[in-house]
Amino acid sequence: MSLEEFISQALSEFSNLPLEDPKQANDFFEKYGAGNVLSGLDQPYKRLFIYERLLNALLTHDYAKYQNVHKGTPFYIMAWLAFDIHNFEKALYYIDAAISEDVLNSRTNWINLPASNFLTLRNPDKQVAQRTISIIRSTLDTELSRFNAISGLSTLTTDLFISRFVQPLLTDPTKRTIVSVFYVFLLEHSERQQELRMRSIEGGSIAPFILHLFSGALIFESLLKNLFPTKNNGTSTQTLGDVFNTSAFQGIYPSGISTSAHSFAEIIAGITDNSLLRAFTTTTKIRNTTGHNLIWDDTLASPNQYRLLFEQEVNSILYIVSHSY
Repeated sequence: MSLEEFISQALSEFSNLPLEDPKQANDFFEKYGAGNVLSGLDQPYKRLFIYERLLNALLTHDYAKYQNVHKGTPFYIMAWLAFDIHNFEKALYYIDAAISEDVLNSRTNWINLPASNFLTLRNPDKQVAQRTISIIRSTLDTELSRFNAISGLSTLTTDLFISRFVQPLLTDPTKRTIVSVFYVFLLEHSERQQELRMRSIEGGSIAPFILHLFSGALIFESLLKNLFPTKNNGTSTQTLGDVFNTSAFQGIYPSGISTSAHSFAEIIAGITDNSLLRAFTTTTKIRNTTGHNLIWDDTLASPNQYRLLFEQEVNSILYIVSHSY
């Protein structure tokens, strides 16, 4: 059967699919979805392509019904497949979509369903996407262990990180994306690091690395704006400078955070320790530097220097989690 015939058959059955029972929707997507394989990779790109073709066809065929039918199962598997092809941004987008579907279907128990457990990284051995969840958890474990060794603070375990930071943000759909983007930021580092090692000695575009570092700085900024949303006069904080000048911020965090730099070389030269002040200063400079231009000096030619900047951004985020969550 060709893909077109497969889609046509699915559309015909979709027209008669009742909306009242989410189980029937799950059965439908189990029948017409491409699934994934527990034991290893098996054409994940093709499987994801089929799912995306199917959902787009259903959307076009009957928009209202598509919006109302429960799509948690296909979105979950699509996230798993996207992870398998290392499209981390798409993977976490689809898992967020799966959580939204679960919230619509189960207003009280959604936090205990597979999609939410995907982001809370709990019990990976009980999830079909266990290899994916195990990789995310292992990556997070590594960064937390490194941070705990240099922070001088109480140990921030993975379970504490999840209970104090991940779970509270999951309950707010406007803030849930921070968790997803943070995982993407962690996972993409190894990809960018490998690309940097492989490129020609003649250099090349550093845009992927700038954009990756910029995303880390945006997570940092988003967390601070969430914690310190208003200036002393009651108006909204619009910039990091606004946040740093609030009495609420100054009551918790140190002063003297520098906010600008003229080059990556200058930013790297300023990294003299792993303190909170250094992490906040470095991340703020990256935010303000990368937010205005994609053309910068090729300091990032060294994977070690790129890793140094990444670690400073991770430190800044984990310092916030340790102090304010």
